[in-house]
Amino acid sequence: MKQISKIQLAFFRQSTFPKWAKSGKNDLFRPSDRRLEADGSVVWEMKKTPSPCSDHLEMSGFLASAIISYGKSAKGKLRICRHLVVPNLRMQPNVTQSSFKMNFCALPAKLKIDGKTYDEMPCTSAVKGTLSVVSDIGPLKVTRIFSPAVQAPALLEKVILQNAADTSCTVSVQEVRRQKKFPQSICVGQSIRAVGALCFDESFTEESAEKVKSFTLGAGESAEFCAVYYAVSDSDSFSVNVADEFAARQSFVKHMFSDLRLETPSPILNAQFAHCVLRGSESIFKTKGGLMHAPGGGNYYAALWTNDQCEYANPFFPFSGYETGIEQSLNCYRLYTKYMDISPSSMRKKKPLVTSIISGGDGFWNGAGDRGDAEMYAYGLSRFLLALGDETYMREFFPWISWTLEFTLSRKTANGVIASDSDELENRFPSGDANLFTSCLAYDALQNGALIAEILGENTDAAQWRQESTDLRRAIETYFGAQVEGYNTYRYYAGNTDLRAWICMPLSVEIFDRADETVSALFGNKLYQNGMLKTSSAHSTTWDRSLLFALRGTLLAGKTEQGIQALLEYCQNRLLGCHAPYAFEAYPEGNRAHLAAESILFARAVTEGLFGLRPVGFRQLRIQPHLGAELPKAALHGLALFGEHFSVSCTAETISVQCNGQLYESNASEAVFDFNKMCFV
Repeated sequence: MKQISKIQLAFFRQSTFPKWAKSGKNDLFRPSDRRLEADGSVVWEMKKTPSPCSDHLEMSGFLASAIISYGKSAKGKLRICRHLVVPNLRMQPNVTQSSFKMNFCALPAKLKIDGKTYDEMPCTSAVKGTLSVVSDIGPLKVTRIFSPAVQAPALLEKVILQNAADTSCTVSVQEVRRQKKFPQSICVGQSIRAVGALCFDESFTEESAEKVKSFTLGAGESAEFCAVYYAVSDSDSFSVNVADEFAARQSFVKHMFSDLRLETPSPILNAQFAHCVLRGSESIFKTKGGLMHAPGGGNYYAALWTNDQCEYANPFFPFSGYETGIEQSLNCYRLYTKYMDISPSSMRKKKPLVTSIISGGDGFWNGAGDRGDAEMYAYGLSRFLLALGDETYMREFFPWISWTLEFTLSRKTANGVIASDSDELENRFPSGDANLFTSCLAYDALQNGALIAEILGENTDAAQWRQESTDLRRAIETYFGAQVEGYNTYRYYAGNTDLRAWICMPLSVEIFDRADETVSALFGNKLYQNGMLKTSSAHSTTWDRSLLFALRGTLLAGKTEQGIQALLEYCQNRLLGCHAPYAFEAYPEGNRAHLAAESILFARAVTEGLFGLRPVGFRQLRIQPHLGAELPKAALHGLALFGEHFSVSCTAETISVQCNGQLYESNASEAVFDFNKMCFV
């Protein structure tokens, strides 16, 4: 193959964000001018916000994802950049970040009104699974609605022109076509072409695409057209039914906002949950390796990670019952089994599980060594299987639970904790030879693995893993328990002297020995600042993922008032703040990209934290609500654990389960509902 020069690659590579959409240090703390509508939409009064300003969000279908950066310039003019990612089209070299990308930053059409051109001045925007931006252009009110195509490698932009004047006008729409060919020398396989074109009908084909059209609009009358942004191999033709794709997206959004529904006295909490369920569920792509959930963010597609997918996202899908998510999870866990070392060598000498399966299954990445990946896999898989409640799948995956737990125990140190080369932050911050994160995941995986072993009648394994979990819990306290910066909490690794965000991990796996001081440390001024959790008290870097673990753990620990206050503050900051409406990645890394699994972590802070839902046996569900003065009652409608469909409602006095038209109640503060016997036990 011809050598590809760095200059050639740089010419064709597309940056995820334009310079004007990069987050500044203080951007999240300016007034946001956002409000929540009754239907769950988040509306931004852009006209009220001082210029310049911007935001960005990601939306995904099965074959493409789009990150829309939008805002206004210093002069108040509309700014939009459409970053299209098509994961099945690959660029050289074929590594994690090599999904095909293309930016479409110019407006798709020149608009002339009675022969005149006007600047487009944005007024409002709204987000609810799609992004709409309403602007003024002379006498016209223009609405742009952005939606990912569900079943095509494309982004769609519907443009609605409404005459807001008292007299008629003629609008000329002339296509500003953007087309770029990426040569075979820098592509994996064939050359690629990316196109932005207009569509004046319900369907778009390359052969019949019109380039100019005029509309005569009376007072109050409207007309519309669509822009289609797509990328395909150069030998492939492209067509899409625009109307069908918009309808499919709206159907998906409707299901995400209604199938699993949170009902509390807090509208922002209810809406944040719905938006996060949507974002966490949409980022699933059809690849040559099957369905793959992916983080997104402009870099991470057609790939799987032991943390984002195995550990964070997959355990949630049985709660929502999203069949595509469950199918994806099964595919994910099966794909990883190919990388489990079944050679005859001793477990201690076996290769660790890889961190990431990339390029639609064609390769892998393990550049940070053993991050505790086997522990992440075992933790997520065991929780997923218990929530699915299907003995057939438990039996299928039991050998791989055994492999990962045996590998985990082979890494036990003389101090009884679990060694790993790094953690899920991949050496961005020190983690020593053995870190708190890995050992806590191992503890939880051993407990849940023992439950599955008992269900399957594997009693020897069950007894061993229960004993190992007991020993490991004791070792976590002895080895990691410490005074750190005045708090009786945990050190993250031997020699660690600064507070770390991941001291929340024991709480998230229900180790509460140091809960009081740990919660105080997490939400004290050394780590928790401006509604965000610093990775370390010694550094300003923040990650939503650790904050979301901390919210879940704080609620599980029964620190209800602190937990609810922080949970509602999080919703206020994300849903109605300056970067709405989803959970996001790190700052300054990643420009606070809307990574999908982080949104699932928020949903789990509700299901597992606020409601305390946890499978504790075969089709047995613990319900342990953590309510308070600000949230005296809460309900989850449309839960799908164990293949059942039911609701859980909680008050200070009662826990209720409604299933198959029957209502079951318990007056306990914590209860277990058995779906085999259909009663509280």
